[in-house]
Amino acid sequence: MGVYVHIPFCRSKCYYCGFYSVASIVFKQAFIRALCREIELRKDYLGTYKPETLYLGGGTPSYLTPDELQIILQKLEEIHPLSLSAERTIEMNPEDLVPAKLNELRRLGFNRLSIGVQTFNEKGLKKMNRAHTARQAIDGIFCAAESGFENIGIDFIIGMPGNTLENIKADLKQIQYLPVSHVSVYILSIEEGSVFARQIEKGIFAPPPEEKVTEEYFFVADALREMGFEHYEISNFARAGKYSVHNSNYWSKKPYIGLGPSAHSFNLHSRQWNVANVKTYSESLDKDILKFDFEELTEVDQYNEYIMTGLRTMWGINLDILQSTYKKYWSSVESRIAAYIQQGWAKRDGNHLVLTERGWLVSDYIFCDLFVIS
Repeated sequence: MGVYVHIPFCRSKCYYCGFYSVASIVFKQAFIRALCREIELRKDYLGTYKPETLYLGGGTPSYLTPDELQIILQKLEEIHPLSLSAERTIEMNPEDLVPAKLNELRRLGFNRLSIGVQTFNEKGLKKMNRAHTARQAIDGIFCAAESGFENIGIDFIIGMPGNTLENIKADLKQIQYLPVSHVSVYILSIEEGSVFARQIEKGIFAPPPEEKVTEEYFFVADALREMGFEHYEISNFARAGKYSVHNSNYWSKKPYIGLGPSAHSFNLHSRQWNVANVKTYSESLDKDILKFDFEELTEVDQYNEYIMTGLRTMWGINLDILQSTYKKYWSSVESRIAAYIQQGWAKRDGNHLVLTERGWLVSDYIFCDLFVIS
């Protein structure tokens, strides 16, 4: 199982971001108290499952001070103790990658960093409203390695308007010489409520054509493979088998608990998600009230999720499981895979069905085609 903690605070909002966050720390202390109370109130959510991973995301978790992080971690250890070998990830912004903070994070037990680089192009960073410079990102990554972090991941965005293959080549050349073991490559998506979404409505921003984004995706995937990265999930590449264990558990449908405003949880048979408002979240927990929405997963839901999560990865979906656990659903769509294979979207690997990189690009279509509507 995994433990996810959502830290909703940011110094400023990135224009592409659709995750819940606030560019203010007015409620920071109230949030920390509420989060510790939520950890206590939900101590039995996952029953006897033992945590394998911890992931602090956001928002900007590195915006909290080491002392504030320690309060949260101590409460988590009381309720959900992790083994010393557990993967413990914290998302970082490059401007926070300084020796004092990095040393404190090591002391607190973090052994993996996920760094929001996005690009090393200064114009691109300004267009996204990122708070760091390319130099800060480069120096910060080397500083993290020198501080003892051996598992460093970075986020990288493609599909930005105005970006060229030359810009992307320059970014990839920089990645080649950095001490990073993981790269998450995200195609820019226009999230509802983001600044980019509002700019599109006003006609001052337009995503690039689909064929250009496709070209960028294959170019980046080929280049990262040549550097020794394994393309193990639609958006993720890892060196030396250093996959994100926490995220891989999501894709293999292991249970997890999500703590903090907007965080999602899954216990194998239901999902729930906390209210996406830090003020409401904090005030409710001051009264020992958990505010969340909930859905019980039907057998059809579980089949659809198995298709969607499994086909995101290089391991694909197990045809034996489909024939045994989900036979009545799978039998109605199984004939369609021959067409995927013929078009180069999928392949069989033993008793697994796996999407190719070309298939990942049309995965939304494939998922919908294989889903059962109840």
